[in-house]
Amino acid sequence: MQIRVLAIGPRDIEKMIMNVEKEYPELSIHYATYHNEEEVIEIVKKYGAGFQIILFAGSLPYKIAKNNLKLDQSIFFIPFEGTALYRALFQLALNGKYDLQNGTLNISIDNLQKYEVEESLEELEIRVQNIYYDTHSEEFHIEKTTRFHYELWKNGQIDTAITCVGLIYERLIELGVPAVRVLPTRNAVRNTLQIVLMEAQKLKKQNSHIAIGIVDLKEIFEQDDLTEYQLQRRLLALQQSLVDYGEKTQAIIKWIDRRELRFITTREALQLDDQQHSNELTLIHDIFQKTERKVQLGIGIGRSTNEAEMYALEALKKAKASNTDYIIYDANGKIYGPVMQSGILSYSLWNDNEKVLEIAQKANVSSSTINRILSFFKIHGKNSVTAIELAKGLRITPRSARRLLSRLEQAGLVSVTGEEQPVNRGRPRQIYSLLLDQWSMH
Repeated sequence: MQIRVLAIGPRDIEKMIMNVEKEYPELSIHYATYHNEEEVIEIVKKYGAGFQIILFAGSLPYKIAKNNLKLDQSIFFIPFEGTALYRALFQLALNGKYDLQNGTLNISIDNLQKYEVEESLEELEIRVQNIYYDTHSEEFHIEKTTRFHYELWKNGQIDTAITCVGLIYERLIELGVPAVRVLPTRNAVRNTLQIVLMEAQKLKKQNSHIAIGIVDLKEIFEQDDLTEYQLQRRLLALQQSLVDYGEKTQAIIKWIDRRELRFITTREALQLDDQQHSNELTLIHDIFQKTERKVQLGIGIGRSTNEAEMYALEALKKAKASNTDYIIYDANGKIYGPVMQSGILSYSLWNDNEKVLEIAQKANVSSSTINRILSFFKIHGKNSVTAIELAKGLRITPRSARRLLSRLEQAGLVSVTGEEQPVNRGRPRQIYSLLLDQWSMH
């Protein structure tokens, strides 16, 4: 089975990437072209969820996506190394307009390291008078970088501009600025796809991990007023639901007793990328319709059956504590659940992000709580919330939600920006808004 990769980049790199892709039959690359910075974000939002890996054709779209989106997939970009500059310098030499030997050439460069440029010039024995390096490269602002080249040319300080960004190259040509486009080398594309392939193989291995589900059936069978016939009918209805689920997920169903049942399947069968329409949610709702009783499910994913079972028990405990349909506990420390109307909460219990740790320490809460809050706001779709909304989203009590928001407010992470009057009589609810500069992950 091929690993689906979404590649995002300018149109002048597409052909090269798709040609090199033929060397990697394990990968299925779908290339999407962007024409401005906003389109990068739109493409990721619209298509990203359907792919396991996202590959950016250059550091520009990579930085745009990373600085503006919280991505769950593995992401990579094709680097522009110093050797990529050779082709651009060769073009200048062929031009005949510039003398690359007498030291009179003045150039401006963006998105390449100074040492890489100097090494390339030295190896090719090219002498230049002045080189101007773009100081905005880390911000990757197209307008600022275009202006950087244009102002130097307009003031007569450069003879030509060298850029690694297709959009900047096109705009410079429109402005009449002599410019050369640096493209990644085939070797750089090949090396990056090799790294992507290694990640794909790692994902395949993860997908083969064992998944164990434990369904709590106490609510269904522990009713004193049911006759044995009614219990048998419920049992038959339940069996039908489980047969349907097992067929869809290739799961092995194991009845323990009337208090619980277990199933074994693989991580890949769980549709972790689309939990709103998952087989697990269908199973829970189907059981409720047939028995008029709510069941709870905990799923654990592990490298062994013992590990998966341990995580499944922990997931079931979390589902009961938060009174939610089901929770999935992955071996990589990621929690999926509860399911909300607009998406599923997913967050990591582990953390290696310094900014998350900083926010957690400031608010005096755990980093996993901060990860849960970030996941909630991503699904919530807006940067303001009431305590009731947060309580429903995180499956905690309104009192706990108010206490959490109070801590965030005291830490300068949220502020009260308004009030909401409940439909029924009662005190107005305070509306809290994220202070976005304090939550920025870059």
